[in-house]
This record gives sequence, structure tokens and C-alpha cells, in this order.
Amino acid sequence: MNERELASLLASALERAGEPEAEAYASFARRGFARFSVGELDQHMQLEEPSAVVRVARDGRVVEVSLSELDESAIVAAVERAAGLAPSVPRDEAFPGFARPGEPDPVPVNRFRSRTSEATAEERVGLLVPVFERIRSAGLIATGVLDTTTRFEAVATSHGMRRSYASTLATFKVWALESAGGGGASGHGASADCDLDRLAIAEETEAAVVDALRGRNAGSLPAGKYDTVLGPLAVAELVEWLGMIGLGARELEQGMSPLSGRLGELITSEDFSVSEDPLGPHGIAAPFDREGVARRQVPLIERGIARGVVHDRTTAARAGVSSTGNACPPGGYGAGGPSPSSLVVAGGNAENVDELVSGLSRGLYVRRLHYVNGFLEPRRAVMTGLTRDGTFLVEGGKVSRAIESMRFTDSLLEALTRMDGATKARVLVPNWWSNGGSVAAPAWRIRGLGFSSGSREK
Repeated sequence: MNERELASLLASALERAGEPEAEAYASFARRGFARFSVGELDQHMQLEEPSAVVRVARDGRVVEVSLSELDESAIVAAVERAAGLAPSVPRDEAFPGFARPGEPDPVPVNRFRSRTSEATAEERVGLLVPVFERIRSAGLIATGVLDTTTRFEAVATSHGMRRSYASTLATFKVWALESAGGGGASGHGASADCDLDRLAIAEETEAAVVDALRGRNAGSLPAGKYDTVLGPLAVAELVEWLGMIGLGARELEQGMSPLSGRLGELITSEDFSVSEDPLGPHGIAAPFDREGVARRQVPLIERGIARGVVHDRTTAARAGVSSTGNACPPGGYGAGGPSPSSLVVAGGNAENVDELVSGLSRGLYVRRLHYVNGFLEPRRAVMTGLTRDGTFLVEGGKVSRAIESMRFTDSLLEALTRMDGATKARVLVPNWWSNGGSVAAPAWRIRGLGFSSGSREK
């Protein structure tokens, strides 16, 4: 099945169902991936992942039903089920109806690469062999994954609107571990691109090895405020959370966004800008959303000033504006409201992370974060989380020794008022929770980042 066949299937099912106000969105992914752990390839699989969601509206009452079958009869049955549930849900006075054929066409974007789509199991293994050899030669243990995905997406409405799209995505993640049991030092590398041949596999493997080797015999530090360089993966994690808690129209409506009541105001440093940019070189999303609306570039925070949020058709109708093409299918954090798909953070002037580190007399270099929680105090964008896979003390502008994991807790927007450096280059980081979602992020240098818990002592 390809993207055009998928769109035809949806249109045929809606015609057969006969509902006057209905919509169907579907995706079909073919994934080939090689997983490795303890230095050995232990999973090599080919997967097919079908999914669909239909919506039916009756008198402004909108019901959504999801299914994992791309079969016409199953889609028709889902439409009938949604129609039967419609009387039991509240009416949404702002619901504008599903999209019609007059919707502006999406800007053409080509993110399909035959090299990625046609990659074989043998080719994936061939790319990983040097990874195993390099990590083994350093006396470390390799774990990670190489994934090549071909995705077809389509949307159709009962009014005759139809869209379809094909894309590919290759992702590589690697950990170099001191011990197979998870204790000891670890280094991490990651790369993503629509083209398998553009993955930085050797470079990211080397970065993981370097961090694991210098991460041995980690010391400890107490809680406190530290001048900190955050690597691009750490920055992407924080900005992704900012998108979830504050850059969608639903959160703005509810008064929970850091932007609520503050549009047009300076809310953070003039050095910080982030936009929704699904059509540029840093995006991986389809050029239309699950409603078939064309995605577009949206300034969100521009030189520290709150400019706007992303919309779907319903929130746009309530706000008296146009949809930005950010309706989300169910299953992610944006389900039930619009959410950014392609966040791009402005870069700075630093040539690389080493240049940022050189500006610290004493502080921390943090490669990556995990277990981040952005729901502590959304209005201030207060977040907490742990450092991971590379936390280093910096003294005299150079990394001096490794530090055990620490917990940071700080307001992201307030911390950004203390940012005084960012790299020119940005790294594309796909979301783990949504297909097509991503953040393109530089590294940052932030003065006085708050760490609420020190590292544990061995």
C-alpha cells in the first residue's frame, strides 16, 4: 500500500459509510530495524504499523474512534460506531465542520528517499559493524538501534477533501557502556535524517566513546546553582516540553501556558527564539495535519517576545484566526488539542560546544537529560529532570572530571534570561511520542542553572 492507495481507501470508506460530516486519517509505516545490546545484534525485524482514526460530527458533537486495521469494512464500522456515540458527547459550538476541497494546498515537501526506503537487513548490519568494532576496541559495550522507516499518510473527508504523503526517516542511537548492568560510565550518540546515507553514525559513535571513557570514576557535587552548558539533546528535551505545556492554543485558552495573557510581551531573553517550521530543512512532518490543513511556519517566541501559538481548525474558529495545520491524532501529548510538530530553536554564534565550555571558569557540561517533568508550574515553565549519559565538571574552560547524575529544577524561561551563548549548528531530534514531531536545537550556555539535588556519592 502506498500513500495514494491509502487516500483512496479512506475516501471509499467514507462514501460507503454515508455520514454527511466525517473525516478519516490513516498512516501506514514499514519499519526495518536492527537492535543491539551487550555488543551483539539481538533483534533484527521488519514491521508494518497500520493505524487510522475517524471522526464523525452530528450537530456539533464530535466523536473520534481509533483502529489499527486499514480495511474498508473496519473503517466503515468505526464511522458507524462514532456516529452512534455522537448523542452522548457535549456540543462544541466552535466546531467549524471538517475540511473541504477548497483548503489551500500544502507546500510541496520531499522527505522521501529511496535509499532509506529500500535499505535491507544486510545493509543495516553493514553500517553497524564499525560501531561494534569501535566501541569494543575502547573496552566498552555497545547498545542501541538503527531504524529505517517508510511512512505513508492520508486524510479524507466526506466533503471530498483528500491529501496523501510519503516520507522516510532513518534514526541511529548508540550507547557506549562501561558495564552491561547499567552501572558505571555511559556515553550516548544520536542522529536522524530522511536519508540513511546522511546519518552521522561514525561521528556519534565516537562521541559516545569519548564521553564513556572520560565518564569513568565519576565524582559528586552538592545541589546549587551552576553555570552550565547544555548539549543539543538536553536543549531539545526542554524545548519539547515547552511545546507541550505552552505553545498550543488549548493551553493558551485554559490560561495554563507561559504565553497566556502575555502575547506581545517580552517573556524571556531576547537571545531566545523558537518557531514552528515544518517546511524547512529541520522538519520531518508531513506538510499537512490530520485534518488535511496545510502546515505553515509560525513564530512562537521571537527574540524573547511571545508571538503566538499553533492552532487546529476548532481552536482557530474560537480565536477568530486560521488553523496553522497543527491538529494532532490521538496517542500523543497533543491529543485533544493542537501541538507543535516541528520546533526550530534559533542558533547563536559559537562554532561548537567546546567554545561554549571554554567560557566557563567553573561549571557543568550536561550532554543529555531524562525523566524531565514540565508540569510542575507551567505558567513559569518550571521543569525538573535528571542528567544522563555525560555530566562533567568544567574548570578553567575545560572538562576536568565526570560527575554522577544530578537533578535540575528551574524555570526554563527564567533560566533563558541568563543564557549567554548558543552554537550556530542545530541537531534534529525526533520526538519519541509522536510520528513526525521533532525539535531542531543548538547547545546553550546558561548561567546559574538551578540543581535541586546533588549527585549521589559512591
